[in-house]
Amino acid sequence: MIIHTSSSKSTEPLTGDCGNILMVIPARGGSKRLPRKNLLSLGGQPLIVWTIEVALAVGFDARILVTSDDEEILKVAKDYEQQGIVIHKRPKALATDTASTSDVLVDAIKTECREGYPPDTLILLQPTSPLRDVSDILSAIKVFKENRCGDTVVSVCRVDHPTAWIGVIGDRLQFTGVELSGKRSQDYADEYRLNGAVYVADVARLMSSGTLFSTRLRASIMPRERSFDIDDAIDFRICEGLIGG
Repeated sequence: MIIHTSSSKSTEPLTGDCGNILMVIPARGGSKRLPRKNLLSLGGQPLIVWTIEVALAVGFDARILVTSDDEEILKVAKDYEQQGIVIHKRPKALATDTASTSDVLVDAIKTECREGYPPDTLILLQPTSPLRDVSDILSAIKVFKENRCGDTVVSVCRVDHPTAWIGVIGDRLQFTGVELSGKRSQDYADEYRLNGAVYVADVARLMSSGTLFSTRLRASIMPRERSFDIDDAIDFRICEGLIGG
């Protein structure tokens, strides 16, 4: 089983220029491809708990907010209130398939401001990325601090194969759009994709633009083995195998 560990060194120098930090864990109750996935047992505990515990293990002097429309999810999060987890029941309008993550984050930020905790920096941790660890969050914060210009930091991992080998299938199974140069995979430059595990954003920019993503992004690289984003039952079974659950 994967153990989330934090550095024994203080994180204050790392976060000193970030102001007030808000870590948001968004977890709605509905899911079409994998029903109730945020509550499914992974390694003996609900999926969302993996993200709650790694957020706590980071050791930041930060607010950690779980936002959900689902009472059962909020009940799980409530068990961690004594450790600093804040729970927020989001409006039903922000729990639909069409509600954007940015809208959910804006709602969370406004809620914190009303409570007297206006944040400067936001860290988004989606509960569908249970294999991320403390070092992944610290790395993203380091990139954000070192490039303090309002750009959103996104966690990424290297892709398995060159995107030049990706195409579309049309009528009569025609496969088009691929590069047929005959080059080997190692002949291509390394390419990376979003993995959904960690996002770090400037709150003022997010609130003014209404979107999580800045025009220019900064990358925090994670290993592929910690980059699984659970979307369906196959993803879930792979994560179970990786943690020995």
